[in-house]
Amino acid sequence: MELRQLEYVLAVAEELHFGRAAARLHVTQQSVSEQVRRLERELGGPLFARTSRRVSLTTAGEAFLPEARRVVDAARHALDVGRRAARGATEIRVGYADDLGPRLFGLAVPRVPSLTVTPRPMTTPEQIAALSEHRLDLGLGWTPDVGAGLSSLLVAREPLVVALAEGHPLAGETALDPADLSHRPLAVVPRAVNPLLHDRIIGQLVTCGVTVNVHQEIPSLDRMLPLVLAGSALGITVPSAAAANAVAGVVYRHLSEPSPYIDCRLMWRAGDAGGAVAELVGVVRELRDSGAFLPPDLPGGA
Repeated sequence: MELRQLEYVLAVAEELHFGRAAARLHVTQQSVSEQVRRLERELGGPLFARTSRRVSLTTAGEAFLPEARRVVDAARHALDVGRRAARGATEIRVGYADDLGPRLFGLAVPRVPSLTVTPRPMTTPEQIAALSEHRLDLGLGWTPDVGAGLSSLLVAREPLVVALAEGHPLAGETALDPADLSHRPLAVVPRAVNPLLHDRIIGQLVTCGVTVNVHQEIPSLDRMLPLVLAGSALGITVPSAAAANAVAGVVYRHLSEPSPYIDCRLMWRAGDAGGAVAELVGVVRELRDSGAFLPPDLPGGA
């Protein structure tokens, strides 16, 4: 079994078409078909069911695919490590969830000029998986469930705030009673993007007495704002996202105390206790302790 064969299998599985897989790999379709057949002979059974109209994974293919992906990812990681070492550079791959990149890369990264930082936008669950599989060195996510094998640092605790059209009946309030949100159409982060975050937001609103009506699940505030401006929904967000989305016609309001909140955490593998990871974690910790990551004021001073 060769690494090239695994890469061909992954391409065919993702494209479900031998021709498209070959084009993506910049090889001939005959080469892809031959290498896949060789691997199938070695395994003792087909990975794909082929007809004149479609290609699909067999039961053996579905079982084999996750293991093949892990092997290919590990090989690519080894290659990345070797290349970085050969260049003598200290490179660190940092994932970040929506609305978290600007302050991390604007405040922390410039303080460590010896590091070459590669930013990677990813959802929080994607970051956790990438850290566990050594495809990422650090992650910054919303309300992560890091579990065994990962360490984390609480960077900020942000209260939930509400985005409203400035003409909305609730816009005249300085702070909103959470119960005022009952039965009103809300736009929140999709559960498919971050189940723990979605459930925490909804669960806290329910605890505050809100009868929740999720009108639409939308992954980022900038995509919620058209609904807010049209009066179709109220956006549930946090001050850091609100500060980055000061838009004419939209106002932001805090919820009355005790306000629901979500956590922002920096994550890394528990075994990476030294080197570049520890250096950047230390910088973020110092900035946090100095108040640099405190939630910003809402646009308009509300």
